Amino acid sequence: MPNHSDDRQDLASSLKALRLDAGLSTTELARRLGWSQSKVSRVERGVTLAKPAEVDEWARMLHAASTQRRRLIELAEQQGVELLEWKRAVAPGRRRLQQEIEELESAASVAWEFSMDVVPGLVQTARYAEAMFRIGRDRAIPDQEVEEATTARLARQAVLDHPGKRFNLLFSETAVRRSVLPRADMQAQLRQLVTVSQRPNVQLGMIPFSAAERTHTYLAFAVLGDPDREQNALMLAETVTRTLTVRAPEEVREYIEHYDRLAEGAVFGDELRALLAEISAQAPWS
Repeated sequence: MPNHSDDRQDLASSLKALRLDAGLSTTELARRLGWSQSKVSRVERGVTLAKPAEVDEWARMLHAASTQRRRLIELAEQQGVELLEWKRAVAPGRRRLQQEIEELESAASVAWEFSMDVVPGLVQTARYAEAMFRIGRDRAIPDQEVEEATTARLARQAVLDHPGKRFNLLFSETAVRRSVLPRADMQAQLRQLVTVSQRPNVQLGMIPFSAAERTHTYLAFAVLGDPDREQNALMLAETVTRTLTVRAPEEVREYIEHYDRLAEGAVFGDELRALLAEISAQAPWS
């Protein structure tokens, strides 16, 4: 998963450079290509992966040299292959993906993770993690695959034992209100949250329903590493069909700033534990 992001950024920045060299705005280029301006912008930021034929059209439109055009097309083709590999990696089980994320978390000195409606993976119980791997699948998953994925996710939690690392974990109240498990299992998950919230190197927060909205949530994401101190700092986000990996320091900082804005409406420490106790006693889980 993490290995292709540099090439994607190379492709995106090269396409943008062609446009700038041609003296065109994103709006004008979009008009000539018959695209929307937002699509041109997303391609230049590496958010949307242009297809090889689209890259060829872009390069020809801006009179790129044949050698450069071929290189850009090859990058687009390579990204398409790696995107397919990503889809295979997130097939039922996701064991390999969990192991790759574990490596990234282990290498980072600090992490920020925002989860909208799911308890963050670093603090999930085994029963909760297992439920997450089963929910939303359109076919039955072999028990062995679920067990392997669950074991791999729980193995990631060992990183919390490193006192020199700092973890900022944020989730919404929805995550602990959902009826994804029987009552006793959900209560066990809430006890796990209470336990983790007492770790000195973890800042665990929850955005309650009663909090005044400060910003849009957009999507769940994780920032691994401090972009001001660590060269390999990155942001990871998962959509229905692909992963988004951002390495540009200025963009990674934006996600940290977004996290801080979200955290302004969260509860922490004793206030968090009191609210979790209230939910544990009252929530009507199945």
